[in-house]
Amino acid sequence: MLDFFIIIVFLFLMIFVMVGLAFLTLLERRVLGYVHIRKGPNKVGFVGILQPFRDAIRLFTREQYFPLVSNYLIYYFSPVFGFFISLLVWLVIPYLSGFISFELGLLFIVCVS
Repeated sequence: MLDFFIIIVFLFLMIFVMVGLAFLTLLERRVLGYVHIRKGPNKVGFVGILQPFRDAIRLFTREQYFPLVSNYLIYYFSPVFGFFISLLVWLVIPYLSGFISFELGLLFIVCVS
């Protein structure tokens, strides 16, 4: 039962990190809009709240391009691998449930980076 709870906590953490990243991107775009003296993403929806969801839909509905003379598997799985490696750094953060806990966490972050 405890293992199931740990997995649920980890999944919630992953979801909140990804949603938080989407809204930090929205904040960055709004600040850059003010700095560049142009209209930012605050024109879509209510105060720009729908902009990260619009960006996600646009990302998934784009036409896929791939070079003709390349390795197909490496070309498509390298972003997935990079995303997995970047999420691997979050394993070192101590949780209440103690998902992964070891003393050389800083060395692990440096090696993954």
